[in-house]
Amino acid sequence: MPLFLWKPSYELGIPEIDHDHRQLVGIINELYEAMKQGHGYEIVNHTIDRLLDYVAQHFQNEESFMRINNYPKQEEHEEEHRGFQALILEMDRQRRLGNATSTIEMMAFLRDWLRDHVTTADKEFGSYLKKSQLSGFPLR
Repeated sequence: MPLFLWKPSYELGIPEIDHDHRQLVGIINELYEAMKQGHGYEIVNHTIDRLLDYVAQHFQNEESFMRINNYPKQEEHEEEHRGFQALILEMDRQRRLGNATSTIEMMAFLRDWLRDHVTTADKEFGSYLKKSQLSGFPLR
């Protein structure tokens, strides 16, 4: 059984962003399944590569939606993105230096990010968009 099951309550109502979030759930579950089978170490480099791609693409998309829709907490939200990206870049740097990233630490980090950021800050952004639409404010 996967660590995270996608729930409709995670959705923001923006198909592109919801798709990206499902991808993150998939990355986490892939790492979790490998760890359960005793192969977590073998997948760490692949996971870091996928996360680097995810960060570059997803944060750009999400921040674009924020800009277009004049999200008042965009700067604060982007700061959280930068923190996540910095940690992924540090994992990549350590890997290039030959220092292995612990699969348990990576799993905890990703689990916490999904729980804390996606289900709180991103949901708050989704609520803002829904309220904006109801008031006639255009969604991209």
